[in-house]
Amino acid sequence: MIMIKSSPVRIGVIGLGQIALKAHLPGYSKTSNCILTAVHSKREAHARRIALQFGIPHIFTDWKKMLESDILDAVSICTPNFTHMPISMMALAKGKHVLVEKPMALNRVEGARMVRASQRHRRVLLVHHNMRFDPAVRRVKEILDQGSIGKILAFKANLTHRGPRAWSQKADWFFDLVKSGGGALMDLGSHPFDTLRFLLGKEGSIKGALATPDQKRKGSLPEFHCACLAAFAGGIVGNITVGWVDADYHNHFIFYGSKGTLALNLSKGDPITLTRLNGKSILHPSLSPQNFKPTIYEHFVQCILKAKPPSPSGLEGMEVLRMIEEGYRFLRR
Repeated sequence: MIMIKSSPVRIGVIGLGQIALKAHLPGYSKTSNCILTAVHSKREAHARRIALQFGIPHIFTDWKKMLESDILDAVSICTPNFTHMPISMMALAKGKHVLVEKPMALNRVEGARMVRASQRHRRVLLVHHNMRFDPAVRRVKEILDQGSIGKILAFKANLTHRGPRAWSQKADWFFDLVKSGGGALMDLGSHPFDTLRFLLGKEGSIKGALATPDQKRKGSLPEFHCACLAAFAGGIVGNITVGWVDADYHNHFIFYGSKGTLALNLSKGDPITLTRLNGKSILHPSLSPQNFKPTIYEHFVQCILKAKPPSPSGLEGMEVLRMIEEGYRFLRR
């Protein structure tokens, strides 16, 4: 049983890269029953600047000292992939609840250690698979669950953009396989894999994968583009494409059912398009207020305060890692 904490939950953010600046810090700032208490960065001037911007009283340049302090109840871990497991392990051992960036670890062995630690120390371990908290994703989940397109037969998923350096000029660690664990499949595969598991309510597996040939030949470099063939329980099949070589940003899913097609567009245009099988009925279902709540940060705080099981949990994060590992087994043949 997870120990219940009285509010407000005191939050610390470890790592002040773009994901922390654009997602975690603004997210917590808009969340009730929590307070941003500390931030960590190796660059002290950067930490001071961000702390001043968000009104945060404490800064650290050493994450171990941050976790040893008694001023925090929970942390967001926004550091490179290879640090997720060691930081999470210490945080959990020090009694902190953990929201860890995706992928939760470099592999399932590391992920299992994190899950066991969260259970042993009775602390929340939530994985930052944030796309399932998108209002349009939630609305599509409702539509699929209602059977509006009948039996789901197949799908397509695509998440591509210009690569890590378009996101941050300091993102060199993405191209170091020891630190990243992989390229586009490791970086971007987490999103469609988790989102498909959430929307379909089923487990999936990777049945084949291909990467850009030039990157595959150069074993010291990560793959920049990857296409996967996937199968989900119930006979649902589809392909998933992720890549760093797109001049624009594309993030969309298409579900093919016995009664119609449902498209989810998280990049540009109408977010949801429902087309009946006869092609004469095309709908753009609207979002409702409940589709916007809770955010992943609100969910994290609620799990801590109300002893609720987190989702996506560490075990769910390990299922995503399993699919990533399946993909790499095909790429390394």
